[in-house]
Amino acid sequence: MKTSILIGFILLVLCAGCSKDDSTSATVDQTLGAPTTITATRIGLTAVRINWTDNNETEEGYLIERQTGQGQFVQQLFTTRDVAIAVDSVGLVVNGTYAYRVRAIRYSERGDYSPVANIKLTLPYP
Repeated sequence: MKTSILIGFILLVLCAGCSKDDSTSATVDQTLGAPTTITATRIGLTAVRINWTDNNETEEGYLIERQTGQGQFVQQLFTTRDVAIAVDSVGLVVNGTYAYRVRAIRYSERGDYSPVANIKLTLPYP
């Protein structure tokens, strides 16, 4: 009898910390943050690699916009979720000046723009 009481007491002590507490459930931040640390690197005569830091967990992809000279930004590229790199080589010309910016998307929702990365495709290359 004493042994069964002792075992019951030990089990009670061991299970005291076994209860589930739902009051502190983790939630995922649903806001679309602006990408950061954007860079534009020349990788060919008329090709540019754009990299950025992905600051989101729930994006569906990224829109990459390009500005030629002093013109307006125009959407050029799209990536899928968790991709933080893109290559642009369509319509670029030697001695052209370009600026890139990126923003996260989720369905019809659009996040804030990243800072702008600038590049000029000068000769000689490399």
